[in-house]
Formats: sequence, structure tokens, C-alpha cells
Amino acid sequence: MLDARPVEGFFRTLRWRVTTVLLLILFVIQWVRIDGRPLVLLDIGARRFHFGPLTIFPDELYFLWLLIIGLAIALFFFTAIAGRLWCGWACPQTVFTDVFAAIGRRIEGWKGHVRPKHVSPWRRVLMHAVWLLLCAVFAFHLVAYFHSPYDLVSEIRAGLLPKTATGIWAFLTLVTYADFAIVRQTFCKYLCPYARFQSVMFDRDTLVIGYDTKRGEPRGKRAGGDCIDCSLCVQVCPTGIDIRDGLQLGCIACSQCVDACDGVMEKTGREPGLIAYRALSTLEEGRPPRLLRPRVVVYAMLLVLLAGTFVALLAARKPFEMQVVRGRGDVYRVAADGRAENVYKLHILNRIGEPRSFRVRLEGGPGFELVTGLNPVPVPATGDVETSVFVLAPPKARIGPGGQEVRFVLEPVDDDSVRIERKARFLARRSAG
Repeated sequence: MLDARPVEGFFRTLRWRVTTVLLLILFVIQWVRIDGRPLVLLDIGARRFHFGPLTIFPDELYFLWLLIIGLAIALFFFTAIAGRLWCGWACPQTVFTDVFAAIGRRIEGWKGHVRPKHVSPWRRVLMHAVWLLLCAVFAFHLVAYFHSPYDLVSEIRAGLLPKTATGIWAFLTLVTYADFAIVRQTFCKYLCPYARFQSVMFDRDTLVIGYDTKRGEPRGKRAGGDCIDCSLCVQVCPTGIDIRDGLQLGCIACSQCVDACDGVMEKTGREPGLIAYRALSTLEEGRPPRLLRPRVVVYAMLLVLLAGTFVALLAARKPFEMQVVRGRGDVYRVAADGRAENVYKLHILNRIGEPRSFRVRLEGGPGFELVTGLNPVPVPATGDVETSVFVLAPPKARIGPGGQEVRFVLEPVDDDSVRIERKARFLARRSAG
């Protein structure tokens, strides 16, 4: 389970710091609230996606798609520059298998990089129990992205946790346990789809973990090259590859071989950097890598374009919305005074994080009268309200077969500078009156 030899060094220390930050983000972000609203919550039941001050509604899924596409392009951009930086430093697969391995070594009683010759059965049971508990905590926080963690805790205490949430929590716990405790880095080597198409994004100027064959070969303590063939770079590799054989699919750029080799170089009085972050152009041609390359420029331009589109759409976004739907039932009715009457349902949406009241008015139909049960209409923060209204035609109005156009106007009570108009057709089969 814990075959890779632990290593210490500059990159290992830096990676632990990055891991700490990522874990804090993962386990804290769901608990953060801004003015009573979650910082991040994908509320599928209410059809609301909360990202900081931005709440995305069903009619605004283009924001979510832009975010997803932007993250994908950003991944391509950084891959073109620095190779599998994501895999080695930020991917949950790498982060959690690192954490699980460190915990396993501590429980098994490793002394530095030396594994004990015999591990007691109780230690193995304890190790797997701790791993399973961590998976349950991890799965809880995954569920908390879709269901408020505060609500989850309250429901667990009251014994009222929904069966769906319980099932998903249990399923994710078992899946993550199988992944982080059993499959581990084998996933990166054989199953990860990103590893399969990363070579398309690499070129000769992409930074990768590279072994300097000109300096290192021939190997051996007395062979003449700087590589003494200690095989530590293989022992510390979580996927078990030999980086001296060149760039391979199994290399996740975790930099553990860099720290191991630099430690050996220091002990033998040789210059560090036999294995290091470098481009193929540096290894084979001796020239520094070029940062500005066609693919890097294209990715950067796409990122700028996506960011500009996102900002433009956000600037044009209305803080509220209204939809007008004809009420069910008869196409039209006849009121007690003989006037034609149409029923409409107004769906009013408030996109901002505070409650507001909205005034509904009718325009465009001379003499048409709007009758509402409640006006202004109060709408909760990031909420919606559906209300029915009646429109009465003027006496003796002549309405053609295609109906009469009317316009519903919605405006906040406290700000009449912003308004929304929605058109509708007033229908009648005969002249009213």
C-alpha cells in the first residue's frame, strides 16, 4: 500500500504547503456564509447555484458553462507552459493519496524512510479505519456542495437526513476509500483521461520533469557520469517509473524524484539539477524554453475572450426578471360588467441577495385595466414569486382575431430607473361590450 519511499526536500516542503491550502479550501469553503448566504452551494432542488456574490439561475446557465470552459482552457494553458502541474500539485487524486500515505506511515510506525519489518494487525486495522473516517469526512463535504452543511448537521442530529443524501454520502465514502486507499496512483497511470491527451498539449518548450542524459550518463559510481545509479528516483516515484528513461505517461510531475536526486547530488559533492524542471529544448538543444508560442498565445487569447464575455454578460445582467404566462382555463372570460377578461401568471425573480418589492403596471393597451391581489409584490432574496393578475378590456373594445398587444412593466419600488417590459396578447372571440 505504501510502496513509494518518502522523500524530503524543497519541492516536497512546498507541496505540503500547497496541499494544506487546498485542504483548507476544500473543507472550509462550504461553511462560509456571506450575509446569511452560502459562499458556494449548488442547490439543485431550488435551481440555484451560489458562487460568492453571484447566484446563477436556470435561465443563466451560460455563466456556469463559461466558468467550466474557462477552467478547462486554463488547464490547457498551464499544461502547455508547465506540463502536468495540475496532476502533481493540485489534483485531488495526488493530494489525498499523499495525505493517506503520510497518515499510513505514521500509524504503521515508519522511522524516516524505513518501513518496519513487521506491522501489527491492529495497526493495519487502525490505519484503514482512519482512512475510512477521512473518506466519510471528505464525502460529507462533497455532499455539502449541494446541500448546506449546517442543514446536514441539523438533520443528522435530528435523525432526519434524507435517504437520498444518506445514500450519496455512503456511496461517495466507499468510492473515495477504494480510490485513495486501494487504487491510489494506479488511477493516474492507467485510468486518468487527462494523462491520455496531455501529449497533444506538450511541445519542446513545455516544462517537464527531465533527466539530463548528457550529464548523467554513463551511470554508475565509477562510470564517469553524475548519476551514481542509486535508483532513489525510482523508489520515491508514486507511479514507479524511471524518469531516466525519458518523459512517460506515468509521470505526474510530483517532483519527488527531483528532491531525491538533489539530495544525492549534495551528499556526493555534485551540482544539483541532474533531474529538474526543464524543457526538451533545454535538454536536447541547450537553449532556454520560449514562453510565447502559438498554442500558449491561443490559450491566453481564449481565456481573455471568455473573461471578457463573462464580464460583459454580468454587466448587462438585470437584477430581476419577469415571465408572463397565460393562465390555464378559458382563453378569455366575461366579467360581471360585460368586459372581456384575461388571466395571466407573472413569475417574478429577484437575483440579488436582499428582499425587494416590485410594482407591476400595464402599458400599451388604451383603456385596459390591470387588477392584482397584491401590488407591490414582495420577493425574497435570490427568490421568486408567482402571482396571478387579471386584465380587463375597455367597454365596447373591438379586439381582432389576433388579439390586442399589452405590455406588463415591472420595476422595483425603490428604484424606478430600472424596469422590465414583457409583451402579451389579450384575446377575445368577439368584441367586448
